[in-house]
Amino acid sequence: MRRFVVVLASLGLLLAACGSAAETIAEKIVENETGGDVEFDDGVIVIESDDGDATVEISEDEDGITITGTDDSGDEVSIEMGGTEVPDDFPMPIFDPSEVTHVSTFAVGSGSSFSVTLEIDPDDAGDALAFYQDWFEEEGLSVMSSGEMVIADNDDVTSIVQVAEYGSYSEVVLSWTPKG
Repeated sequence: MRRFVVVLASLGLLLAACGSAAETIAEKIVENETGGDVEFDDGVIVIESDDGDATVEISEDEDGITITGTDDSGDEVSIEMGGTEVPDDFPMPIFDPSEVTHVSTFAVGSGSSFSVTLEIDPDDAGDALAFYQDWFEEEGLSVMSSGEMVIADNDDVTSIVQVAEYGSYSEVVLSWTPKG
């Protein structure tokens, strides 16, 4: 059912952009996928099925879009996209000098997954990768490095740091995903 909550959340974003015609189509798609009844009511999506009930609520403010819901097991699911505020529970250090340009968080019962995008000077790209590789090693994670990417993991988490150059600036994308 968690997968369906994510499907509902994705369709909710579509609905926010497209209106009532999309609502009817989205309802049919989700009902076909889940075999349950789907209702859209004032920003809240409710699915009732033999497996249980799930709800999703979508809100938007100056910090981005927040999608919250409860799956059929009663576990809360939260997706926050947009904004530049790094959550207090983000486990990785932020490379300095950099500017945080985008933050996304996906929280479920097993923990929170994060994606944080930093803008840096292209001349600092190598230093940023080395910084994160050293940090992963200090934290006891297994590290694999390849070009503009560092991948680290252990029994509990997988993390990826990737650098992409865009001419006058580079982006560093930090990904942190718990296993399980």
